[in-house]
Amino acid sequence: MAKDRAFGPRAVGSVIAHNLPSAFQVAFKLADMERQWLTVVGPQLSASTRPDRLERGELIVVCESPAAAQMIKLSAGTLLRRVKKLTGLELPGVRAVVSRLERPRKRVSAPPRRLQVSPEMLEEALNRVKATVKDPDTALSLARVEAAARARWGEGRKNEV
Repeated sequence: MAKDRAFGPRAVGSVIAHNLPSAFQVAFKLADMERQWLTVVGPQLSASTRPDRLERGELIVVCESPAAAQMIKLSAGTLLRRVKKLTGLELPGVRAVVSRLERPRKRVSAPPRRLQVSPEMLEEALNRVKATVKDPDTALSLARVEAAARARWGEGRKNEV
């Protein structure tokens, strides 16, 4: 019985990248390296560095501090081997540049809309619930839930036969 080969996101990505023009292949590999930056440099350096661009084939790494830049310079050989192993991108060197890192901004979402339930909807739901629930407090609570659900999602799908 032949062993089936699973195609995960990386396998599909490499198939796509292989069929692109060479400039796009490099860009694709750089994006892959950026995604795996934590694996390339480790948790300490990944928090204070990020790959920025290629300049004459050399990888430019932006570092938050001179200490981080020094660590990148000292571990350049290991970094380049890991990049080649993970992405297949062979780079001649690494240069560390001290600069402020731009952090991804958090999106500010709009406050949730308050659900409006009309008194008529609540009364209609209460009449339906009262037929099966005898306790008035429980019936009112269930009617509020039903009215809110109908206001939010509508009547639902009609069963067609």
